Parts: sequence; structure tokens; C-alpha cells
Amino acid sequence: MKKILITAMALAAFLFAAQSAQATLVTGSIMVNVWGHGMLTSDAIDCGSGRTTCAVTATWDDNGEAPEISLVPTSTKTGWEITSWSGCSRLVSMRDCRVTFQAGSTKTASAAFFDVQAPNVFLASYTPVVSDRLHVTANVTDNEKVTKVEYLLDDEVVYTQLQNFGNAVLDTSEIPEGERVLKVRAIDGNYNVGESNSHIVEVDHTPVEIVLLDPATHTNEENPSFSFDMPNDDAWGAECEIRTQGEAVATDSCWDDEPFVAPALDEGSYEFVVSAHDQAGNEGAVTHEFVVDRTAPVLEFTSGPDDDAEVSSGEVSYGWTVTDGLKATQKCTWDGGEAFDCDGAATRNLPAGPHTFTVTATDLAGNATSSTRTVTVKSEPAKPGKPEEAGDVTAPVVRIVAPKQTLRSMRRALRLNVRCGETCSGRVVVRGPRGIRFSGRVHLARAGVAKLRLRPTAKVRKRLRVNAPRSVRPRAVKLTATARLADAAGNTGKSTLRFRVKA
Repeated sequence: MKKILITAMALAAFLFAAQSAQATLVTGSIMVNVWGHGMLTSDAIDCGSGRTTCAVTATWDDNGEAPEISLVPTSTKTGWEITSWSGCSRLVSMRDCRVTFQAGSTKTASAAFFDVQAPNVFLASYTPVVSDRLHVTANVTDNEKVTKVEYLLDDEVVYTQLQNFGNAVLDTSEIPEGERVLKVRAIDGNYNVGESNSHIVEVDHTPVEIVLLDPATHTNEENPSFSFDMPNDDAWGAECEIRTQGEAVATDSCWDDEPFVAPALDEGSYEFVVSAHDQAGNEGAVTHEFVVDRTAPVLEFTSGPDDDAEVSSGEVSYGWTVTDGLKATQKCTWDGGEAFDCDGAATRNLPAGPHTFTVTATDLAGNATSSTRTVTVKSEPAKPGKPEEAGDVTAPVVRIVAPKQTLRSMRRALRLNVRCGETCSGRVVVRGPRGIRFSGRVHLARAGVAKLRLRPTAKVRKRLRVNAPRSVRPRAVKLTATARLADAAGNTGKSTLRFRVKA
């Protein structure tokens, strides 16, 4: 019995040893999933090239170490990259996922590829100085699709586009004045963000300032002239017009370096309008109302000696009325002397001899009417007991001079000094080309100098073109002044002076 038992134990040990020496094969699988534009490759896997799900099976001796594969990611579209893994037995790096087979089961490894490329944004054009509107053109591109474009001022979104990207008009009416930083931001479907470079935009809401320079409220000119100034020097363009009130006429380009001149053919109410704009588009405008009147005042003497009357020595008085639609000023002169203000009446004690009295009424538009009366004051009879003096046959010594013989303009009165060596009276006449003629009276009660200020009439000034633009004025006008004065005995003396007026 003991021998049989040992034999049985030996057989069992032999069978156990034989079984332990025999290898057992096992099988396992790996499932690979690819999400997005990419692929996973290994020695046994090529997944993603047309297939997004792949599988591989391996068999190995269960006494040995289970095999593993190394999955390598590769993007198949520009801008796409591996962004996440799952199912890796160990993740060496984002470029190397190691997966170990497991006997009798299937392990799953997944890789997700996403678009990581930001849109490209280039600011092609923009308005550098703005008021209420900012025009922007941006070039926006992406490897996939842009879903939103934002426009920012000082890092604050002021406008958003969800389609039709590229051109935008931003409302800047509520943006404070000053320099602002402009940027454009683009966002794609995977929320990648691209931004343009920063650019400086100046916001300006201040209108152009326009100041009229001494504008006339009344004029008799056929071509009125107006001057203005834009003191801030911010204007980029200006336009002017002269029109009857309520009329629509074409505007002309103008600037503040020279007067604006335009015709006003008929009498009536007019407007001078000047408007200007700056680089930002801000506008400024000024409207000035004025009246064109070419009707001279009506002047009538109501009292005083008749013209060419002879009166006794003593005071001589005149009275008159002035009628005009506009306010008129009155100036009077005796014997061509210095003009003085008067208002409907004038009186003077005159010595023996001929005298002239002139009153001139000028309305606000510059229309003038002058009226002259000539009177002779009789000489007093010689006193008894004194023989009369012998007759005087010698002409008086007369000389005419001027402070300046070359004048820049005839806009003001011409100043002349007339000297006579005794009691004299007479006239100074100024003549020139194109029928130019104007004059003044002289009366000296004794030897001395008469200071005259001769103002050309409106008709003469027109011939002299003193109000014409400089480009059409004559370069110079030569004038001659002649003084003819007579003494108490009727002897006449003469003096001549030549001078010229520059353009």
C-alpha cells in the first residue's frame, strides 16, 4: 500500500509539472476614435484617413508582459491641433499616447482635434479724424469661419458684426473729444480670437468758428464784398453765396484770405452766407442780412437866400429837409472849408464877397445827395471922410500843395492845402482820365492857408475803381488839381499840382 501511494504522488507531481511548463495565449483589442480634422498612427493603426474609428487586436502569452502601442497624432487641416486624449495607459506627451492591451477585453483610446488658429485681422482703412461717424474697412480671414467681428475704441466694444464683415460705420457722436485707440477683433467658431494693430483716431465735435469782419448792413454796390475770418485755422473747405432772402443759389468756393464778391443786381433785402467744414466733418455757418439801396436821399432847401442871391453883410442862414428810406447823416461846408455835422439848418456870419454853402446827405448805403447855394455879401459903403483906395489890378499869389503827392488809395478824402497872399475865394478842381472830375470851394477872409478835404463822389470813385478787386484796378491814376482864386478886386491867381493814386 505504501508503494502504491508514492507512485500516485509521483504521477500527480509529474502531471503538475507538465501543465506548468505549457504556455497559455491570450487576446486583447484596442479601439481608437478620432474627433476632428486629424489622424492617429502607430505600427498597427492608421486611423483618421477617411476612418474615424479603428481597432487592432493582439495575442500574447499570458505569462509575458502585455504589449502596448504608441499613438502619434497628426492634424489633417491647417490650424487644427490635438487638444485632448482619453484612454491612454500613459501619456508621454501630447504627441505620444501609450495604450496597453488587456487580455480578454477591448480598451478604447480617443483623441480630439480642434481648430486652434486665430483669425487674421488687418485694418485696411479708417477715418483718422472724426466727429459723429467713423468709417472703418478691415480685412478678416481665417482657416475656418469667422463668426463675429468687434470694433473697439479704448478697449471698449462699440460695434459688433455677425455677418457681412469688412466695412463698418461706427457711431462716435457720444464719444468724448480727444485721441482714441481703435482696434478690430475677430472671433471664429472655436472662439479663437485675433486682433488688429492699434491705431489712433482723433474725435472732434467742435464746429468751425467763422467771424465776419465789419460786415455792411446797407450798401449801394452792384458787387457787394464781405470779409470773414476762421481764427482756429481748422477749416478744410468753405463756401459762400450772396442771395436774396429765401432764394436758393449755387455756392462758390471761398476762403478767409480775401473778400468774397458777388453781384446784387436789384435793390432789396439780401443775405451773405458763409459755411465751412473741418477734417472731421464738423460744420459752421454764418448768415448776415443786409440791404441793397441805390436811391439817394431827397434834399430840399426850405429857407435861406435863393441861389446867386445878393445879401447884406451879417448872418446868413439856410434850412432844408432830407427824405430817405434809410437813416442819413448830414455834412455842411462854407466856401469849401472843413465839413461839419449839421441837421436841417446852418448859420454863419459872412464877410463881403461871394460865398457858397453846400449840404450833403448820405444814407447808410452810401448814396449821397449834395445841394449848393451861392450867395454874394455886399460890401459896406466907404465911410465918409475917407477917400476910396486906388483900384487893385494885381493877381493874388496862389499856391496849392498836398501832404502827399503819391497816394495809396482814394477811399478817403484827398487832402490839399491852398495858400493865398490876401483875401481870396474860388474853387479847386481835380481832373483825371476817363472823365474824372471833382471839386471844392475855397474862401479866405485874409491871407493864409485853406485846408481842404475833397472827397470824390460815388460816380468818380466807381471810375477810380477804388472798391474793385485788386486784380482789376488800374496800376496808377494820374490826377491834376488846379486852384483858381480871385481877390476882392476880381484879380485871379492860379496854381496847379499833379499827383498820382496807386492801385
